[in-house]
Amino acid sequence: MGFLTWLEGTGFADWVRTSASGYPLMITCHAIGMGIMVGLAVLLDFRLLGWFPGISYKSLHRFLGVAWVGFGINFLSGFGLFAAQATMFATHVIFLVKIGFVFLGAITAALLQSAVGRDWASWGAVVPSNVRGIAIASIAFWTIAITAGRLTAYI
Repeated sequence: MGFLTWLEGTGFADWVRTSASGYPLMITCHAIGMGIMVGLAVLLDFRLLGWFPGISYKSLHRFLGVAWVGFGINFLSGFGLFAAQATMFATHVIFLVKIGFVFLGAITAALLQSAVGRDWASWGAVVPSNVRGIAIASIAFWTIAITAGRLTAYI
């Protein structure tokens, strides 16, 4: 807990915790980053499951770089929110569940980005079942991460 206590004592964490602009800025950036990352990831997931057939895999693949920018915004703003109350967050199951599912969501996004970039042209009309399975898992992971993230407001 020494590191977490130190982190909470930094000027940055104090700014997030006590200033009129720190927390609102971090939570706003967190929402924007989440909207970008999860929105684009879930759009790809739904496309892989057969929705939105008018959107090509190639065009979606290009947007996945933007999704990772959203993930970076979320990572940085999430770090700011965490730093402000690190000792509290690090000991709560709901927060740990959220972080675990964020990482699982990111892993599925990376797997799908790779699969789409490498194989989409060979799929024809049918996406392989393993890719569809990852897309379903991705939707579940992001849903759980967002739900757990909302619940952290109550710990």
